[in-house]
Amino acid sequence: MTRGSNRERYYDTLPPEAISDELAPVIAELGLEENCRQLAMEGWTVIDNAASPEFNARFRETILDIHRRDGVANMLLARDPIFVEAVMNPKLMALAEFSVGRGFLVSQVVGSVRAKGSPVIGLHADNNWMPAPFPAHNLLLTCCWSCDGYSEEGGATLVIPGSNVLKRHPGERETRELRGARPIVCPPGSVAMWDGNLWHSNYPRTIDGERVVCHITYTRLMCRPVEDYALHADELVTRYGATMSRILGREDLLMGRRGARYSRLIETFNNAKR
Repeated sequence: MTRGSNRERYYDTLPPEAISDELAPVIAELGLEENCRQLAMEGWTVIDNAASPEFNARFRETILDIHRRDGVANMLLARDPIFVEAVMNPKLMALAEFSVGRGFLVSQVVGSVRAKGSPVIGLHADNNWMPAPFPAHNLLLTCCWSCDGYSEEGGATLVIPGSNVLKRHPGERETRELRGARPIVCPPGSVAMWDGNLWHSNYPRTIDGERVVCHITYTRLMCRPVEDYALHADELVTRYGATMSRILGREDLLMGRRGARYSRLIETFNNAKR
C-alpha cells in the first residue's frame, strides 16, 4: 500500500512503538531504527551530525543575529529559510512521523542562547498541556538542535531515564531531588529529542561562552482546532468580550502574535491540568 492510498483503513491504529509499513523504508534508508527504538522505549534519543558543519555554523550565527537584534528568537519559521531547512530535515521529519503520526504539525520554532550563569528551568514533562495520566500514544515531540553540543558544564539538558513510562508529571519532591538524573551529551550539530512524557530540565552553565539551540516541536494532528477563526478573532473579541477572548486562545501562553507569551506560562499550565 502506498502512503496516499489508505482511504479504506481510517479505522486502523498502530501500537505506539510500531513503525508503519509506509515509513519503514524511510527509517531504514536514514539509519534511524535504533533512534525509533530508544525514543519509544526510553522517551529520548539523539541524532548525531544532522546536517553539515557548514550548515550548523550558519544556523548558529543566524540564531545569534536574531537574538542580538530582537532580544528573543521566536516564530523563526518565517524569519529565514535556514529554519525551514532545519524543520524539514529528513531525519527530523521521519522521527516526527514515527513519534506523533503521519499528519503531524510543526508547533514551535524558537532559538535560545544560554550564557554562563543562566538559570535552571526546573524539572517538567512537555505534556504540560494536559492532566495525567498521559495517553499511550505520544502527542508532542521536542527536538533541540544543539549548535554547540551538549555537556553538563555547558548547561546540557538533564533527563530522568524511565520517567516516560510513568505517564504523569513530576511531583514536588521528585522535582527537588532529581533522582537518577543524567545529562544528554552530544557533539555540535546534534539534535536531542524527547517525547512529551519524559521528565527533563537542564544543568546550569558553568563555563564561558554561549550555548545556542534551536527548539523545534511537532505535535500530533489532534492537537489542532477544527475551525480557524484567525480572520474573525478581533471582531469576535470586541463584540463578545473576555470569555470569547479566552475560548479563542487569546488569554493563554499559546499563539501570541510574536510567539509564546511566557508571562502566562504558569497560569496556562495550571489551567490545562484542571
